[in-house]
Amino acid sequence: MTNITNLEKWVQIQNYTLIFFTRDDCNHCQRLEEELEKASVMINVGTPGSIAIPVARIKNYELNRYPVLRLYVKGLYTEHSGEWEKKQLEQWTDLRALSYISASDSEPTIRWIHEAHNISVLVFNDQFKQELKWLKTLKHHIHFTYTTLPNARSLLNVGEETTLVMFTEKGINRYDYDGEITYEKVFKFVEDHEEKYYQEFTQDAIETAFYQPKKPVLFIFDEKDYRDLAKTHQKEINTILVKLDQVTDRLLNYLGIKGIQRPLAVIYDQNHSQKKYRTQFADLGELRKFVNNFLNNKLEPYYKSQPTVKNENWEKQILTVVGDDLPKHDNIFIYFYSSWCKVCQEFTPIFEQLFKKYRGQKAFGMFDASENEVKDQFIKDVPMFRWYNAQTRQVVTFDGPLTLEALSEFIDKQGKKQVSDDL
Repeated sequence: MTNITNLEKWVQIQNYTLIFFTRDDCNHCQRLEEELEKASVMINVGTPGSIAIPVARIKNYELNRYPVLRLYVKGLYTEHSGEWEKKQLEQWTDLRALSYISASDSEPTIRWIHEAHNISVLVFNDQFKQELKWLKTLKHHIHFTYTTLPNARSLLNVGEETTLVMFTEKGINRYDYDGEITYEKVFKFVEDHEEKYYQEFTQDAIETAFYQPKKPVLFIFDEKDYRDLAKTHQKEINTILVKLDQVTDRLLNYLGIKGIQRPLAVIYDQNHSQKKYRTQFADLGELRKFVNNFLNNKLEPYYKSQPTVKNENWEKQILTVVGDDLPKHDNIFIYFYSSWCKVCQEFTPIFEQLFKKYRGQKAFGMFDASENEVKDQFIKDVPMFRWYNAQTRQVVTFDGPLTLEALSEFIDKQGKKQVSDDL
């Protein structure tokens, strides 16, 4: 395995290069590098009919995670997302090295080319065969072909300006390209139009995933392509891929994640009290297991919580109640709010008046529902006002107008018991 220091220069020299990205302090990288070393013997030589691919190593390159294995083809690359065992690495590389391109020069082939493949690309000339081989190496799941049949465009009802057509979902969708045929431009066109079965993180993606239709949402925080996983579970789960430059504090807060150590997966189950499940995973196999365990009800959800605030005196102040503490509180009136809630902003002064009215007699707390969650207590709406009764172990939710008078009547009725000594 060759050590390289200048990535950009190296990938321009080699048509094909397999590059292993590692760093000095990555213990996990060392084990996987051993497997790659074993596989590189075959990869460097190639199997009969395939291409020999040089294998190189680059240390401490500026990536957000390690290890990473990329196959570069003329400066563009595809990334390995499967198992890191010797046999799997050999197969993954060899499949791409064996890439071949066929001609489609009969009317039946032109008419029905799209029906035999989930994704297919047809170019209307034979001067692009080498570039198509490179594209096939990067996009191995796509069927690339070319034609010189004079009436090919009329058979597909496209104009003379069209230089290629792309079909997805076995012909359900068709995209015509009338631009210049270059390796980079065709790669970008294909990348923009292929069906990935997942969405990259945008506001539109969030709205689509959450509402059309309403299914659990799998957030994958990583840079790899998880098309096959998303396709396998597309009927049960909506998948959103969140890349490094797409991560926002709002998303992390919403999911209750304090920091990102990629790759990370979070399932947000909006059908069951918005429960959340998460895992760090090392490879695709572990991610598949996580998703399958979720679908088979074998996972335990997690709940976000702010740090506990200690040494508060209920007789002198409104208590700060967090997710981890809520089950411990008894004989207390708790106001559930969110920082983004305009109605809450209007109600907060009324709640503060209630505290002043009953100071030293009743205990009051505030619970930020945008920052905290509690097992078995789904906070669906804010603002919300609840009484936690220590003796009956009941939780009573106020159902009435949020006025000082109505809430005072509720407090007088519910809060006749002694305040818990635990406060």
